[in-house]
Amino acid sequence: MKYFEFNKHEYWALVAAESVEKAYEVYAEEVACESAEQVKEEGEPKEVDSISAFIKYKKSVLAESDSQSNEEIQKTFDSLKNTTILITSELA
Repeated sequence: MKYFEFNKHEYWALVAAESVEKAYEVYAEEVACESAEQVKEEGEPKEVDSISAFIKYKKSVLAESDSQSNEEIQKTFDSLKNTTILITSELA
């Protein structure tokens, strides 16, 4: 799985996807924009490594609830495929 940070777009999001093309589709479906083409026009996402993506995800999970173990957080993170992992609080 690859991880893409949409930080040049109307709404910030971190997406897990098998390719940048799939990431555009996920962003359009789950975050904002009418189509993947419109997402592309707003700019390219930044690809981030899995460790950085996991650290951001873990910080977010622990900020909400510290009752999950590291193993549970890792298992959930690893199961996220072709979906939005994190999204700006404006849309949450």
